[in-house]
Amino acid sequence: MEMILDPKTQMLVALGAAVAAKCQACFSTLYSTAEKVDATDSEIRAVVALAHMVTEKSQGFMAAFVEEATDGRVPAANEGEETEGGCGCG
Repeated sequence: MEMILDPKTQMLVALGAAVAAKCQACFSTLYSTAEKVDATDSEIRAVVALAHMVTEKSQGFMAAFVEEATDGRVPAANEGEETEGGCGCG
């Protein structure tokens, strides 16, 4: 497989994806090795903020879809509500 993205960019994308997936174990593991690719706190803050923006928008769109698809019979989960047990990847 050809490596198109440099290791630092890969790490930053992975950190953002972990935040978007709400995977604490993934974020912790990645963050603990981020300094090996010279990822700065400023860069990590930027990808975390971007991931939060993306997930907020997508959560709103999904909530509206659930409401519409069920003709309002099944309300979407409240914002910020976690499913029991978390993501299960830790």
